Amino acid sequence: MNSSIRRIPCDSPTTKMWNLFLLLENESTVRPFLEKKYQKIGIDQPQKVAFWTAPSLIFYVKQAREYYRAAQKSDLFVRPLLVYYGMMTLSKALMLTLDPEYPKNSSLLRHGVSTRKRKREHFRFFTDEVKAQREGLFSALAQTYGWNEIIGEKWIMQEMFALIPEIQDGYRQLFSKETLYPIALPDLSADANEGMPFIVEERILDVLHLTPQAMVNRLNNFPETEVQFSYGEKPFLKNRLLLYWHHPSVQHVDQWSLGFHHPMFREDLSGGYFLCPNVRDHTRCLPERFVHYILLFALSMLCRYEPPLWGEIIYGMISEERVLIEEFLQVTQRKFPNLILNELFEEKILFQQI
Repeated sequence: MNSSIRRIPCDSPTTKMWNLFLLLENESTVRPFLEKKYQKIGIDQPQKVAFWTAPSLIFYVKQAREYYRAAQKSDLFVRPLLVYYGMMTLSKALMLTLDPEYPKNSSLLRHGVSTRKRKREHFRFFTDEVKAQREGLFSALAQTYGWNEIIGEKWIMQEMFALIPEIQDGYRQLFSKETLYPIALPDLSADANEGMPFIVEERILDVLHLTPQAMVNRLNNFPETEVQFSYGEKPFLKNRLLLYWHHPSVQHVDQWSLGFHHPMFREDLSGGYFLCPNVRDHTRCLPERFVHYILLFALSMLCRYEPPLWGEIIYGMISEERVLIEEFLQVTQRKFPNLILNELFEEKILFQQI
């Protein structure tokens, strides 16, 4: 996915987003859409294959729409289940565009992740743990996108919340720590050899106990990306740290849909960028659609198998976890379908409210 960004002004971003999904609910538009997808990945007889897979894609999208619509109207007590299955169904739609034989076998219908169904005494959701399994939808997505190394990995829910920009205000209030730092893209005339300039707060160096060179070294410690970073002769600008982003064929992060194209950078729904410098291992800097998958799985299992415990979390007067959970559920209902839409149409689509 290397096309530019499409910005769509609209009265209701959620409504407009789902209106674009309508293009995938009509056979006359879905068949040529799938044919192009299959041609691109070298499938034999793409037109014939698209003919057979089109109905499945249409019904995946239709069902996902209804799950999300129902979730929007539901009580928080059952909402995680509806959002989770909506998310799973959109993920299946995405998989079908990448592999026309999906699901090849029944093992691919599994969740692909697991968590302890019976929770321990004094359970806290923030410390709940999810593990990526070898088989299932999550695993298939991870392998398709080249993230094979996360199979078998475990994550706790607090570190997943830490990777979502839109909930960082609540995260800071609850944990008294900052994990994502906003990035400014100044309108500077940059030397082509220096790359694209960007600015973060200088205090990030104090928090991490790093020099500018050590910060750049940490950013460059990801060999799987073409991106490189550097700093100039004068890296400090009024309590700000000036760094440079380099790519062999792209001059600016807003000239293509991949943004910074680096695991330590995140993006919000408005197109703003954030740096997540605390994470050194890229298996902890998952793509955001995987983060949403893991969190929704854990929430849905808690909601489904432990109703009394789930009720205490969301209705109890002493539980602070509800704040972040409810905010995340609001964000994911808008953001996850947008992330899938970006993948399906192979461009970054920003819906901007007017």
